[in-house]
Amino acid sequence: MLLRRLPVPLLLVVALILLSGCGPTELLKDIQIRPEAISPNADGDSDVAEVGYTLTRTAQVSIYLIGEDGSRHDLRTRERRSKGERVAYFGGVVDGLLLPDGSYRVVFEAEDARGRTETAEASLTISGGDPAPLRIDNLRVYPDTFTPNRDGIGDRVSIGYSLSKEVERVDVYLLGPDGTRYPVREDRIREVGAPGTHEHDYDGGIDLGATPPPDGDYTVIVRAVDFVGNEAVVQGELTIEQGGVPLVQIVNRDAVIQPSIVALHSTLYFTCTVKNIGQVPVRTTGPEPGTVYSTSENYNTIEHYEEAGVFRVGMDYEGNSAGRAYPFRWQLGSDAELTLVDTGIGPQRYLMPGQTVTVTGGVTIDDTPVKSQPYFWVGLIHEQVWNVEDRVGAVQITVGY
Repeated sequence: MLLRRLPVPLLLVVALILLSGCGPTELLKDIQIRPEAISPNADGDSDVAEVGYTLTRTAQVSIYLIGEDGSRHDLRTRERRSKGERVAYFGGVVDGLLLPDGSYRVVFEAEDARGRTETAEASLTISGGDPAPLRIDNLRVYPDTFTPNRDGIGDRVSIGYSLSKEVERVDVYLLGPDGTRYPVREDRIREVGAPGTHEHDYDGGIDLGATPPPDGDYTVIVRAVDFVGNEAVVQGELTIEQGGVPLVQIVNRDAVIQPSIVALHSTLYFTCTVKNIGQVPVRTTGPEPGTVYSTSENYNTIEHYEEAGVFRVGMDYEGNSAGRAYPFRWQLGSDAELTLVDTGIGPQRYLMPGQTVTVTGGVTIDDTPVKSQPYFWVGLIHEQVWNVEDRVGAVQITVGY
């Protein structure tokens, strides 16, 4: 063999050459930062630096800045990157805060699969950064407990705060115990992101007929990011109780209105059955079933005024000139049938989920109708929300006079 014939000193030289050819190649190279000085103030000039490097093989990469005072600011921490050229973009913000003006050492560390590590450094200067801090002040959630069920009591929450400066983005949402986010719609009074006071109206989606978030305790999050990248977050607490979409129906969408012929100054009666088919109680108010109106009266004249969120059965007729639909209205069930609940506006009566009641009433025809044979009908009204069921049991009545 040729190697056996070589002198020992020469054999050592050959061995060293062979071993050096099998050694690891450079892991981290081509470090560069362009530009080497940035002024992160969102003016579009030198706001962001390109942080570039090349890996010759897959490695865990860390990149961090060391300030003049020795403070460390991590941009990447042991993030796995494959072989090739890499570029990161840095606008002076770390963990949601703009770093102070000054000179920084940018340190690159790479560790390959065999634990071999290489380190390199470059320099970066930050100057002329936006000096205005970003703050979210005076967060207020009122009330901190609400019941989004469209009963007109505690159905809404006001979420207010103040921004110290103009921002690029604001996110307002509820964070549930399971991590689910429930967005709060934008402030409709002040432009999104404008400095100053903001106020969001939150209803849990019930205005659109959506099911609100489940009952429970929630964290209200307000997060803002300015044009430089500064981030501010504040949070409050909110509890949801008795939430849900109220669902009530006139059973079989049917009502009996009689007699079919009625003399002037006589009374026309109706009967219908109402059921709460939803999962939440529904609020209702008088007068009680069985009450008889005169055509010269309405729910206001007998002091049972319209109330937002209340459900009632009403009667209306062809030629109604009272200036309001369903001028005659009745409570969903008698006081004895309903459940009295203490609320923020005092005790209120509710028809409970699954409960069925019969509603009756009458109207004495004291005023000569526009037509001798007008139609009469009943309806189910969710006051100041919508007519749940309209023109139920419409029947033509002959009025004799």
